[in-house]
Amino acid sequence: MLKYEQIALQINTFISEGHFQAGDKLPSVEALKEKYNVSKSTIIKALEALEKKGSIYLARGSGIYVRNQKRDGYLNLFSSSGFSDEIVGHSVTNHVIRVDEVPAPEEVRQKLKLNEGTEVYVLERIVHIDGNVLCYEKSYFNKDIVLYLDTSIAEGSIFRYLEKNLKVKIGFSDIYFTVDKLDIDEASLLNLSASDPCLRYEQIFYTTTGIPFDCSQLLYHYENAHFYIPSQK
Repeated sequence: MLKYEQIALQINTFISEGHFQAGDKLPSVEALKEKYNVSKSTIIKALEALEKKGSIYLARGSGIYVRNQKRDGYLNLFSSSGFSDEIVGHSVTNHVIRVDEVPAPEEVRQKLKLNEGTEVYVLERIVHIDGNVLCYEKSYFNKDIVLYLDTSIAEGSIFRYLEKNLKVKIGFSDIYFTVDKLDIDEASLLNLSASDPCLRYEQIFYTTTGIPFDCSQLLYHYENAHFYIPSQK
């Protein structure tokens, strides 16, 4: 975990433990810089991460303010972090259907900027929250970035594995989603009925240097998936 991420985690923990309430003003950037004995840019990156997460609000010329904590069990719709980091306090488990090495389908090849014939890892799994189906996930990974992937890794947090073991620096993502209906095969994966509603969600993840490495397609269970968006001005 990078220094700014450690600081962001500490500040977020301090807030979640009730030391600050919604609307309270946090110490200034300079004060935080002195407290953590780091550069100003490190503090700014930590604050930007917290703002993106929805924990704080940065008001130009005014200060740093605490936001209301998100409702329990809700996912940040625009998050680039994994499920385990998003749904704190709940049990997140993964049932892996398969992990294979396959030639990248044309659509995936274009999105990950790969040459024809390049192989990728494909992962299919069902994600559960507290024993209930949250979503079906099908992901394709660039093997130049994700050097190794197997079932035991896919049963846990892939992003934690990438950051800790492979030292992949995960940057930003592009997100596309539509409200749709399930076909019969999709419905069976989510324990639902054909034509039930779903959120069809595609997310392409990039490293901090802008290399696309993960193209994920998810189908969310309409009864068990709950979202929020921490909007910024």
